[in-house]
Amino acid sequence: MRSIKTKGFSLILAGSMLLALAGCNMSAPSTVGNIGGVEIPSGLYLLMQYNAYNTAASNATLPEGKKSSDVSAVLKAECTGTIGDEEVTATGAEYIQKLTDRSVEYYAAVEKTFAELGGELDADTLDSVTTNADSMWESNGKLYEANGIGRSTVENYLLNAQKAKKILEMTYGENGTTPVTESEYKNYIADNCYYIESVQLPLINYTSYTAATEEQKAAIEEIAETCRKDLSEKTLGEGAAASQVYTAAMTYAPQAMQAMGGTMESSQAVYYGASQLFTPSALSGYANSEDGTNKLTDPLDAAQPGEWITIDLGSSILVARRLDPLSTGASVSDLVKGYDLLTAMKSSDMQNEMYAAGAALEHNLDASAIKTYAASKIKKNV
Repeated sequence: MRSIKTKGFSLILAGSMLLALAGCNMSAPSTVGNIGGVEIPSGLYLLMQYNAYNTAASNATLPEGKKSSDVSAVLKAECTGTIGDEEVTATGAEYIQKLTDRSVEYYAAVEKTFAELGGELDADTLDSVTTNADSMWESNGKLYEANGIGRSTVENYLLNAQKAKKILEMTYGENGTTPVTESEYKNYIADNCYYIESVQLPLINYTSYTAATEEQKAAIEEIAETCRKDLSEKTLGEGAAASQVYTAAMTYAPQAMQAMGGTMESSQAVYYGASQLFTPSALSGYANSEDGTNKLTDPLDAAQPGEWITIDLGSSILVARRLDPLSTGASVSDLVKGYDLLTAMKSSDMQNEMYAAGAALEHNLDASAIKTYAASKIKKNV
């Protein structure tokens, strides 16, 4: 009887060993399926999930003492944010899944549309993708590897972004299927953009990385007022005066630095002058989300066209004026090319089209493969 039990135990043990060996030879799925016939490699899915996690973590209401790197806490936390045009409140796990699904759909739509349009990326673009992938890998490669993301995946992800940009050009560009007209560009510039000439006087001593004291700031405000009067006398009317702006920057920016006990060469100070078009995305960087004000555009709107004013931006005092962009000598074509107005005007529309197209494609995703790559396995430390 003992020999029968021993034999049975041996068979069970042998079976367990075979299963263990089989498990060692099993590999994680290389794909999570396809959308619209576009295969979604597992590494790409993991990268999109990792990016979604970072977004969710920034929108999560975490318990006291918990950090955004605490994966378990983020997955359980309540997250509130905008996904598409929808305000979403969900657990971190749900939020990450929604964002990941949306990213995967977008990827598939871009790949499919690019192929259908016969798109091609030029050598310079491909070289820039390789360079950017190398840079990203150098910065985050160990963390990516810990999350099952290879360097080729990073490059594939960046290629997809360039394909989306090419689709934008092939659709709305000069030779696109629905090109933006000069009249549309002109209206966009007039209604949405600001052309600003400015001299920036720093309120931070970049030699010692210290902020100006109240006394030093008062001195810099006087320098700013002198600069404003000087520019007002030399740049009358609406005409371009870029050379005067840069001359003023080389004169007054070093004075501001000197007021804080620092030094600045005129060759460096020239970069504190600017004469440029600001698109809505650039202007948004000066917006106050709490009260809807904009610390750059509001003062300029209150001034007369072409009037030089001073604006306290916190880290600097700006001596600036707003001009009609087309009074500066630049043509609509110059502005379109110089400031990539095609992207400024149409990138949101194109993104929305790709998101909608991706959501409408047939989904053939492998639920078991996706379960294998659950967000709970994300690593934030290596």
